[in-house]
Order: sequence, then C-alpha cells, then structure tokens
Amino acid sequence: MRRIKLLKNALKVRARAILKPSKKMSLGEFENDWEKYVRLNNDEQFSVNKGHDYICLGDKYANNGELDSSYFVQDIWGARKVAKNAPKVHYDVGSSVAGFIAHCLSLGQKIVLIDIRKMDNKMDTKFLNKNGDFTYIQADATNLANIASNSLESLSALCSVEHFGLGRYGDEVAPNAWAEALRAFQRVLKPGGKLYISVPVGQIDKVCFNAHRVYKPQTIIDTLDKMRLLEFGYIDGFEVRYALENVESGVDSGMDSGVESVKSRNMGGGSRFCRI
Repeated sequence: MRRIKLLKNALKVRARAILKPSKKMSLGEFENDWEKYVRLNNDEQFSVNKGHDYICLGDKYANNGELDSSYFVQDIWGARKVAKNAPKVHYDVGSSVAGFIAHCLSLGQKIVLIDIRKMDNKMDTKFLNKNGDFTYIQADATNLANIASNSLESLSALCSVEHFGLGRYGDEVAPNAWAEALRAFQRVLKPGGKLYISVPVGQIDKVCFNAHRVYKPQTIIDTLDKMRLLEFGYIDGFEVRYALENVESGVDSGMDSGVESVKSRNMGGGSRFCRI
C-alpha cells in the first residue's frame, strides 16, 4: 500500500510539472463573446447555434508557439540530416510520425518505419504513398531479425531507444534492450551507412522507470563499437549546441565534456554515426 501511495504522489508531482496550466478563458467570457457575435452578425449563413458550439477555452491567454522545444528541434535536425545525405530509402525505428516522419515525407524521402506497436492509422493512401514513399513494419527493434546484416544505408531512432525494455509501450521488460537495439542497428547498416540517434543525455547514466533512460554520451559511443562518431550536439531550448560537428576522421574519448553545461538537467542529445 505504501508503494502505491508513493507512486500516486509521484504521478501528481509529475503531472503538475508537465501540464503547467495557464489561465483559461472563463465560461462567462465565452458567453459574452457568444452574445456579442449574435448582436453583430448579419450573415444568416454563419449564424450561431448552440448545437454547433465547439467550446475552446485554452487558447485566449496562451502564448503563440507553445510546444516542447526538444522534440520540435530534434525532428527538424534529423530530417535535415537525412535530406542532406539523400539515401534511396531511409529506415526509422520508433521516431515521431507526426514530427520526424512527416518532415521526411514532405521532403520526398522514401521511408520505412519500424515499431513494435501496431499502426492503425491507415496511412497507405494515394496522397502519402503515391511513389511507395511510406512503408510500415511491425517488428522488434532489439534484434531487427527480419533485416539482413550490412543492408541499410540510412537508419534513425529519435527519442525511442531510451524507452526500450521498460514496458511503457507494450514491450517486454528487458533491462538490456537499449544496448541490444544499438547493436542491431550497427549490424544492419552497411559500411558507410549513416545512423541518426537522439536520447536524453546527462552527466550520469540512470533509468527513470518506466518513462525513459538518461545516458552519458560516452555510453552510447562505447556501445556502438563498430560505428564512427561524426557529430554530437545537444538541444538547448530551440538551439542545437554542438560539441562535435562534421567529424569525418573519428573521435577520441572524453565526450563527457560536451555536456558540462547540462549540470543537473537532462537534455536531448543528437548524434550522427557512420558504420565502419
């Protein structure tokens, strides 16, 4: 019982931290605006009807452009990198469909999305898939058993690996799932193939069960022992701060210095690797 109570308290604190409620329009303000519209409106075609009301109270006092900057910047960063490399087909594991995948499709990039969950969104339409631009595979990314070794030229996993093996998305609880996935990524990439990955980074490795893990950058580098790091940066607000950029001849250790400014916070870190 004590464990359940502690969990409930933790969820309440987490909810307050995430939601950060701002002032909303009151129902009184809504009614005043409704009545004012009725008085001023001379267009019968667009006369108001209580049965058609779609009440939105949260927008009046909200700032324009309120969003999670980490995901927003991360998805643009990844899409730009893939577009610059211009692979014939790009493969992705678990990244945001509404963000990164949509950006890639808008740039005309053929993409294969891999996820452990079913996709019920019926995305195989003429608009999205007129040239075979979008394909979905339901598969376990910790082994990618249905993909041949040394076969892919481009692969991404943006804000997905840190969740593997925690049960949050219906996958089996497996503490080493994140490392198994990274090894599977480098197995399926052909020599010269590019890997784009982002995870939460900080000064210590830790698991924040069941949400995600946080990694020291060097932990990711050491696990991808058949890859060469070409680029590392972390997201700070709406900016990417590069510790390494466009390194084509490898990198020695000491990547922890690249997140000195993270201090006690965790930030999204984006890395670009090349298969050796």
